[in-house]
Amino acid sequence: MTIRELNSQQALINWFHQSGVRDPLTTCIGPLPQTRAALGRWSCSEPDEHIHTNIPHPDSYRIAVMLAPLEARIWEGNSPIWGGMIAANRFRICPPGESGRWRRLSACDIVNIFIPIALVDHYAELRGDFHERLSTTSFTQDRQVLNLVHMMLDADILAGSLATQVRENAMSILVSYLLEHYSQRQPQTGNKEENSSLSGARLRRVLMVMSQHMHAPLSNAEMASICAMSEAHFSREFRRAMGTPPHQYLMRLRLEQASQALLKDDSRIVDIACDYGFNNASHFSRSFTAQYGVPPAIYRTQRRTACVDPRS
Repeated sequence: MTIRELNSQQALINWFHQSGVRDPLTTCIGPLPQTRAALGRWSCSEPDEHIHTNIPHPDSYRIAVMLAPLEARIWEGNSPIWGGMIAANRFRICPPGESGRWRRLSACDIVNIFIPIALVDHYAELRGDFHERLSTTSFTQDRQVLNLVHMMLDADILAGSLATQVRENAMSILVSYLLEHYSQRQPQTGNKEENSSLSGARLRRVLMVMSQHMHAPLSNAEMASICAMSEAHFSREFRRAMGTPPHQYLMRLRLEQASQALLKDDSRIVDIACDYGFNNASHFSRSFTAQYGVPPAIYRTQRRTACVDPRS
């Protein structure tokens, strides 16, 4: 069963109830008259160890924002994709139609924002690229996103009778910001390399070289030189081809490889940090925590104990 359109407040309430929320919503707003976006906030002081299923929402992106730390287990099918603590003030972009199972092992304070695909497409077209889409993310820290969410939640206090206008404006800013920083391009042909002068063998070469230099990450100038481009042109075309700036792609790649290394054996964290190009363990820990919500040592412990059958 899916909820195609969250076209009323009752439809929003139904989504929460069908996805396992049993307590009254702290906040339930929308759909807003212009953007047709909606948001709900749910707080609970007790854990719930039952396994629940999120109901798909194929016409909307869902932005899940953790305002308080949350211990949870999350599965896609029978495959665990998260196990452990999600730090406070982290958010995740969930793609349209996503469904999964989850178990909540702590208290929670969660905001879910539903952004219609049509709204994202409208702003992508205004940006001059109709094929731009929001990327699926892991739980990420971003002060700008958090500030906009709080503005929407506090709009009644901030603006009184103009609260709806404040929420509409904040939602428009949020969509614009997400497209700028958390988007990827989907070409009409389905081939991400087309419509970019950085494509084919040249793109494959720079990606291969990036993956081979985890211990000493390349500078933007070095990557541009490999592609025989200026730095500015390379940065622009890399983002067009891969959906993210080169330094962000490289950092994500390094952290992903490091996260796998943490689970392979008991190597010292400082050695793993060195292997993947971080100046010291402190720098590695800060970057890793910003990406995954927990420090490397806690990530290693949690993931090694989390991969259990969700039916157990």
